[in-house]
Amino acid sequence: MGSVRVPTKETYYALSTPMGVSATATIRISGPKAIDIISKMTNKPVVYFKHGVSKVLSIFNVNNNLVDKVVVVCFEGPNSYTGENMVEIHSHGNPIIVKNVFRCLSALGLRLANPGEFTKTAYLNKKIDLVQAESVFNLINSQTSGGVDISLNNLRGSLSNKLSLIQKSLIYTLSLIEYELDITETDNLKNTQTQVLSSLTETLESTKKLIKTHSTARIISEGLRVVIIGRPNVGKSTLFNALLQYDRSIVTSDPGTTRDVIEAQRNISGFSIVVVDTAGMRQTKNKAEVAGVKKTKSEMNSADIIISMVDSTHAKAVINTPKTTPTILVYNKKDLLSEDQINTNFNNNIDVYISAKTKEGIKDLLGLIEKNIELSLQPREAFYITSKRQEDILMSINKSLTKLSKRSFFELEIFAFEIKRAIDQFDWLLGKTTPDEVLDSVFSRFCVGK
Repeated sequence: MGSVRVPTKETYYALSTPMGVSATATIRISGPKAIDIISKMTNKPVVYFKHGVSKVLSIFNVNNNLVDKVVVVCFEGPNSYTGENMVEIHSHGNPIIVKNVFRCLSALGLRLANPGEFTKTAYLNKKIDLVQAESVFNLINSQTSGGVDISLNNLRGSLSNKLSLIQKSLIYTLSLIEYELDITETDNLKNTQTQVLSSLTETLESTKKLIKTHSTARIISEGLRVVIIGRPNVGKSTLFNALLQYDRSIVTSDPGTTRDVIEAQRNISGFSIVVVDTAGMRQTKNKAEVAGVKKTKSEMNSADIIISMVDSTHAKAVINTPKTTPTILVYNKKDLLSEDQINTNFNNNIDVYISAKTKEGIKDLLGLIEKNIELSLQPREAFYITSKRQEDILMSINKSLTKLSKRSFFELEIFAFEIKRAIDQFDWLLGKTTPDEVLDSVFSRFCVGK
């Protein structure tokens, strides 16, 4: 495991608000020269600026031409988001003005920030740990109010504290073993073994519980992917539009109209879902359709729920779907069938008859989707892990400690080695000792202004 890099001594800037026309735009500056730079741009002495105090000022370029009238807020390190001197410039939201401010900053020797550099600097300056840094990314990108709540809870440090408590329990367990190694009294060995195994059991229960929360956190934050599949012209796009309650996909009577994946969000009883329309599954030589079928298969493998559609007027074999993915079998075009045909065609495997065109049966289908959502969600937890990195490390810890707890003999040296390794992995999880390439991977996903 590599050591953590020290923060850069450079001063950098970025736009923290979205690009485009808006009422205001926020430009962040961070680094040792941040307050000196704003002093030059406003023609005000450094002592004029007070920590956390807003000032309405004019800013000028290097030729002393007016750029804009802005609100400036300065933050002195270490009492800032990054732990360095920071400045926020709140300008008018015209992109031309933003570009002119950028030119001023570049002319004064500053560089544009790298993606996630502000949060990465906060992490390197120990303002937050790596779990909290990941929660910043999730907070910005959460699609639901539930996802925002999870991210805020993790940003506050709740998950980090929970992980630290588990690690401290392992550290205490290791101390019992090391004490036993030092005193080498066989009379106490059995008692130590009992305590160590009890501690490992508690740790395994805690890590297993946290690992299970990852998929639930993704569902709460991003919504479930509900993928509609079927052969060409069974009514997938019509159903897609019916579920969304507006026309999002093009619908024609020609088979193969949909050749790419189309997705959109909606809420069902407070749950967020992503509904996905896919290309019809069939053998074809058309290159565009072949590519579409390939994407459909990929979507099937990543789906949380699959709606498998069949044309009930000339039903063919149902498309095979992954056995581990909940699948709702839907027979469409009910409006073209008589009651006798429906009763004749009725099959216990059919979940619902619908008419995507007339909307008949859509309410029943939504009820089935909602039921599957509830089955997919674990009971509400106090803590959620929210990244694959967190899940992978906890699974690694859990795997090694499970093997250790099942050993036939209580060999002190082996137990000490494995528990020490688990403690080190918790350091990695919290970002106390994390390789540079892992840090780069985490922060490269951020927008530049964060």
